[in-house]
Amino acid sequence: MEPAKAKPPIVVILGSTGTGKTKLSLELATRYGGEIVSADSMQNPLRAPPDRTLMADAETRYNCSSAGALCALSRDGLDIVTAKATKAEQAIAKHHLLDVVTPDRAFTVTHFREQALPIVAMIGCDDDGGDDDNNDEQRGDGEIDSLLSAGRMPIVVGGTNYYIESLLWQVLIGDGVRREHIRRRSAAADEGPTKRPKSGDAGDDQRPKPPEEEEQQVSGALVDRCRAGTLSVDELESYEAPALHKLLATVDRPSANRLHPNNKRKIIRALEVYLDSGGTQTMDQVLTAQRAVPGASSLGGPLRYGNVVILWLRCEQDALNKRLDGRVDSMVAQGLLPEIRAFYEQHVKPYKNHDYHQGILQSIGFKEFVKYLERYDAEQDQLLLQHLTTTTDSAEQPDGLAALGVCLDYLKLVTRRYARRQQQWIKNRFLGTLDRDVPPIYALDTTDVTCWNAQVTDRAVAIIDAVLGDRMPPQEPVPRSANTASARLSKEGFFECAVCRRVIIGEYQWQLHLRSNKHRKVAKRNAAATVGGDAKKPVASVVDAAPDT
Repeated sequence: MEPAKAKPPIVVILGSTGTGKTKLSLELATRYGGEIVSADSMQNPLRAPPDRTLMADAETRYNCSSAGALCALSRDGLDIVTAKATKAEQAIAKHHLLDVVTPDRAFTVTHFREQALPIVAMIGCDDDGGDDDNNDEQRGDGEIDSLLSAGRMPIVVGGTNYYIESLLWQVLIGDGVRREHIRRRSAAADEGPTKRPKSGDAGDDQRPKPPEEEEQQVSGALVDRCRAGTLSVDELESYEAPALHKLLATVDRPSANRLHPNNKRKIIRALEVYLDSGGTQTMDQVLTAQRAVPGASSLGGPLRYGNVVILWLRCEQDALNKRLDGRVDSMVAQGLLPEIRAFYEQHVKPYKNHDYHQGILQSIGFKEFVKYLERYDAEQDQLLLQHLTTTTDSAEQPDGLAALGVCLDYLKLVTRRYARRQQQWIKNRFLGTLDRDVPPIYALDTTDVTCWNAQVTDRAVAIIDAVLGDRMPPQEPVPRSANTASARLSKEGFFECAVCRRVIIGEYQWQLHLRSNKHRKVAKRNAAATVGGDAKKPVASVVDAAPDT
């Protein structure tokens, strides 16, 4: 009698863009017969172009295939920008969550979770022989036990770390998808690099509008309807975010204290919880109950799966910066400009009121070129490409070259910044909270690509083989340590700076704001302009309990 086959772990590959996540995922999928589940939003395009080959020498193989193919929101027409999986790569291993979003569709972390969980649960089930393209939702629900017993390893890979969190931990509330249309226009407030604040003001999402423009007043009748449960969620979209924030404060003050007044999507979500319950339950109560479940933490609910291996691909920052800069140049050579031109002409130019913070329009690699695309045409694109590929620096520069250069330089800059933010998220959310149940995280160094097999592939295989054999892995996981500054201060609370006229969410972010150069400059300018130096002092308005009426 043969011994029972060990159930494979769920393998998660973390790391910033350019560290080689896709290369490793393909290698592991090939070795273990796994299937790849993308956890990478459209915000991570700077990866290898479509004609890459997996069989080149070590340096070329890494640069061409290491970070290529797993954009969860990629769409036909932006294959280079979104680094959509090539046919060759999809032939190596089954990929999930490709071509699932139209260009203007809002796709939130809740959408990802609700599409990814059934896929993970059903990987390994026998196929029915039919067409498998885009059939993930039809494969049914099912339990993770069926996946593990089937013996196919799910390999979750991507740089959108909050997607991965939603898959590993029970951190989200409700379905949230059935009312997607309500929040589409509010998706600009969603997580992600396009709306991330500057350093030192990380809790300050947007400057509140002046009082004369700010909001419609929340009438007593509206509050009464909300409390009575007769207010339709569909009506909420017609109100401005600050007005909705005031409404939320009357029925769920703790949740209002956690949300910025301009974060309309999340405010509506909190009100939706209240309305759906008939006024018997608030978002704050749901979160409190979630965090009280055994295994939960200050960040949310408990770990969803017990057998998880996390591989963290790391790279020295200087080497990574050079790699990302070179990738931009490679993408241009492979046809980036014609691709984004065609997409712009089809999906952007014919329409008005574009929201470049929503859907695939927010992709790093597209929105940076909008000003150039608006000013120049496809004919000029060809002249510029011809100049870049056939002429020398001494040749006369065609019109538009400088503008294109600015776009490319900015693309390199925002990608480097995004890579650093990805790393910081891992340190803060995966390693920096000691009360959270986090699977072991093993660091693999991808700095020297000539040592890829020894430093990355072989080590990853040794770790997974040890887990499959119920043995201790040959290397220690990364130690966890709390961020002492952020641990001491609450991440919740509603603060308003009278000097800067800004709303700050969280005590930790409030302290960062007070120490920021921007706040100090405004305070100094106000002091100089005030007679007798009686300048406004920073005021922290922390809202207390909700009123009874």
